[in-house]
Amino acid sequence: MFMKTTLPILVFALALLTGCATATMLVTGEKRISVPFDHVKLYQTPPAGKHDVIGIINGASGGHDQGSLDRAIHAMKRKAASVGANGIIIQGGPGQSGGGAVAGYGGGGFFAGGFLSERTQVSGQAIFVHPEK
Repeated sequence: MFMKTTLPILVFALALLTGCATATMLVTGEKRISVPFDHVKLYQTPPAGKHDVIGIINGASGGHDQGSLDRAIHAMKRKAASVGANGIIIQGGPGQSGGGAVAGYGGGGFFAGGFLSERTQVSGQAIFVHPEK
């Protein structure tokens, strides 16, 4: 009985803790033809040459270590590349958020508990950097 009701909840909590990386984007400019994600460069400040802002991009990954940050950046690069961005200006440095609760009913019993799900979050602008002439 324990395994039937609690195992799915434990698997869900573990998935949140080990975390998949996700990226979301709000397109505010003009989309372009997609580029390979490994062509997307990161910038701390706007590049010297001409560039166009394609949109606002956010990345997140479970955990709070360097691997979590790397996964969030990787997801951001993939999302940016899909709309033709070849650069990301990082604006919001790595931040953390977390917290949550789980409740469930099954097999004649009720389970409720809390857990901490820390996430690393990064934000920036997806840009297209024009080639130098």
